[in-house]
Amino acid sequence: MRLRLPPSVRFGAGSISQITDSLRECDVRRALVVTDHGVLAAGVVDRLGLDAEVFVAHQPTPDQITACASALADVDGVVAVGGGSVIDVAKAAVALHAMDVPLPDIYGLDKVHGPALPLIVVPTTPGSGGEVSSHAVVTDGSKRHAVSGACVVPRAVVIDPELAVTLPDDATVACALDALMHGAEAYLARAATPFSDAMALPGVRRIAAALPVMGREELALGCLQANLAMAQANAGLVHALGYPLTSRYGIVHGIANVLVAPAVLRASRHVQERRDAELAECLGAEQFADGLTALLDRLDVPRNLHIDDPDGLAQEALHYGPVRANWRFPATATDIATIYRAACR
Repeated sequence: MRLRLPPSVRFGAGSISQITDSLRECDVRRALVVTDHGVLAAGVVDRLGLDAEVFVAHQPTPDQITACASALADVDGVVAVGGGSVIDVAKAAVALHAMDVPLPDIYGLDKVHGPALPLIVVPTTPGSGGEVSSHAVVTDGSKRHAVSGACVVPRAVVIDPELAVTLPDDATVACALDALMHGAEAYLARAATPFSDAMALPGVRRIAAALPVMGREELALGCLQANLAMAQANAGLVHALGYPLTSRYGIVHGIANVLVAPAVLRASRHVQERRDAELAECLGAEQFADGLTALLDRLDVPRNLHIDDPDGLAQEALHYGPVRANWRFPATATDIATIYRAACR
């Protein structure tokens, strides 16, 4: 079992005040802060109290990542402050700076090798998973590519639940449901380990309990646990079917996943009944799909999915080979199209 973990994680209300300690631990004296317009306007970057240059990111596109990498010439570290897109830009830029090759040359698993600039991550959402994982996601048109390697794991993470207080409830729900599925898929994954199992179940349980009441600290802790599980075991078939819904229809990633998840879980439960039942228990149900559906109803998440080309979407889902291969049910294109149709009922 190989673990890839951030060496330092600071957690708790007010922990943003310890950012200088994280910089000191990572031996960073001159940093580039990577953030987005919303976080900047909310004054979160000002709260860091750093005298640093700021790069404002939008989405993890090749142009944004290349521009961010170019801004790293005169710094000795990076501080990413924001949600998943900001973290992906910062991580991919650090990887590109380390490798000094065209960005497409490092698409794929474990193609990035150190040394790389130290990265400190301050999530402003309940957590995309990027704060603890060894990969970043690059969005190139309708395609998503992974950039990964051990040196892409952040050196330090500061998780302050207070930073998410001003996040709109719908955005909080989408981010937390994404993390819930990270924990669930990690628990059902072929690559599951005793460590990922130990993080996955309590993470799913905490998120499910905290979401309806917006318990920010418990939500942040549950997301951290679920994302640590995913960082070790990876995601699965739910993500493979969720990605095309985002690229084709613009459905927010976390919501896209849970729209297809019940159908995926029901189609594949026969190969993982015991683990499905253990996840279901975290949601007070006998089957995880039923528990998840009840949670979505309780959160008023619309489940009226309409798609016009399930066979085309199935072909797109086939492109996400590593997460499909990580599922115990080897779904074919026909299986996937059938699952998409079931998700629309």
